[in-house]
Amino acid sequence: MLLRHRATDPERRRGALFVNPGGPGSSGLHTAYRAERFLEPEVLARYDVIGFDPRGVNLSDPLTCFRSQSEHDSALQGRLVVPVGGKQVAATMAAAARHTAACAQHAGPLLPHMTTLDAARDLDRLRQAVGESRLSFVGFSYGTLLGATYANLYPRRIDAMVLDGAVDPRLRSADGLAYDRQRAAGMELALTEFLRVCDAADDLCAFSAGDPRRRLDRILTRLRGGSLRLPDGADMTLSAVTSLLADSLATPSRLPGLARTLALLDAAPHTPRTAGAEPTAPSVHDRTLAADDDNEDDDGVSEPPYRGDDSEPAYNCLDKPYPASPRTWPGRAGRWERTAPHFGRMIAMESAVCATWPERPARADRYTGPWDRPTDRPVLVIGNLYDPVTQYRFAERLTEQLGRAELVTVDMIGHTALGMSACADEITTRYLLGGAPAQARVCTPDDPPFTVRD
Repeated sequence: MLLRHRATDPERRRGALFVNPGGPGSSGLHTAYRAERFLEPEVLARYDVIGFDPRGVNLSDPLTCFRSQSEHDSALQGRLVVPVGGKQVAATMAAAARHTAACAQHAGPLLPHMTTLDAARDLDRLRQAVGESRLSFVGFSYGTLLGATYANLYPRRIDAMVLDGAVDPRLRSADGLAYDRQRAAGMELALTEFLRVCDAADDLCAFSAGDPRRRLDRILTRLRGGSLRLPDGADMTLSAVTSLLADSLATPSRLPGLARTLALLDAAPHTPRTAGAEPTAPSVHDRTLAADDDNEDDDGVSEPPYRGDDSEPAYNCLDKPYPASPRTWPGRAGRWERTAPHFGRMIAMESAVCATWPERPARADRYTGPWDRPTDRPVLVIGNLYDPVTQYRFAERLTEQLGRAELVTVDMIGHTALGMSACADEITTRYLLGGAPAQARVCTPDDPPFTVRD
């Protein structure tokens, strides 16, 4: 499924620019529709921007493991983002096993063909379908893996390629555990920088009083035994607060709000944990599908359709090798927590579904390199120094691994930079319009957190 944002100056049209927001499993249709958020007017004037849903995603024949939302909710009952203690961990692992069993039963023939290699081949067919002899592409996050894979499959078909929020393709395709553990370390680096900036901002940051790290660790320690109630009556659990930390660090505009919430949590009353008190983890994708005539209960009343798809675990579990042993996950969560105390447990457990996934990487048609095939034009890589999702070292490694690439560094907290740094936007615009990428350039964000604005 494609969506085209037509060039605003068709007389000077340069070509089609494909965009992918990452995920894996995120829909790219609205990425094109909202392209003005990350592309400059001159780029929008010269390119048709094309968003697409990769195979198995959203409107491109979504890969689904459940026949209704209630079936999904029942199967994943007990799953937690940050399970603590034997009972919570066991419940989370059981939910992961029920998830994979449902995929084995209902996902269908697409299941073994959900790899980035397959998606890159599809992308080349899309390029041909819109009449372009070469590909121009902007990929974010996982989209940088899709771009890097395409660039090495078809190095002579690249016109321009921008990869923002880069993965380390060699590590990701060789060892899913090592890759994820380094992701957790990157989240800790971003959190440390947020706490440092907050502390230095004094009254501009609501969480600056005292020692912000000590206060945060006190909040998380209290949450291991229950929840904290905010003034609006909301009960915040360990899973909810850890998710809030991760999401806010990825989106710089949320950092002031994160500081205010943490200040409220530090003063919030404690509610001891009771059995079943902590909610299960939310669905990864929230998307409404057309109702299925078969989704009816015994009284003939239609059940709510399954609102998501299962493309994210499908891609991850085939692209990233994990051990096929569910027994290793609980111990790993504890070990990772010791080296990444705020995010190690969450990141270790998020891949638990891959322990019993119906298809294994060894049987999949997936791309594992080489990554150094030279392209006619250099690839432009953008990396934030404090990226909590794909840490900066990944951007450095991707630049080194590709046959021809230049790295732009942005000194900011957050995942991806386009649309948030005029410096990076200007370099990207010049490159997409045919210029050479800047070499060894360090940019700054437009709106650093905790600064006074007129």
